[in-house]
Amino acid sequence: MDSVEERIARLERQVADLQRHLGIDPALADPQGPFLPPEFYQALERGKTILAIKIYREATGASLLEAKNTVETMARGRR
Repeated sequence: MDSVEERIARLERQVADLQRHLGIDPALADPQGPFLPPEFYQALERGKTILAIKIYREATGASLLEAKNTVETMARGRR
């Protein structure tokens, strides 16, 4: 049986892998951050940046500039 420390380390690696897959910069990720609906990630995956920005703004209440910068950063992380 794994120790608690080993289990935590394994979970942390899994979270980091998921963040990389989703294009989330862990340095910018807020643990209490916004819930983004699946449609956001689908738009991001399809390269529909404007739609992703719209969805992001609706989900977070962010300004247009903040949403644009965040979504573009996430999109670059997916390439």
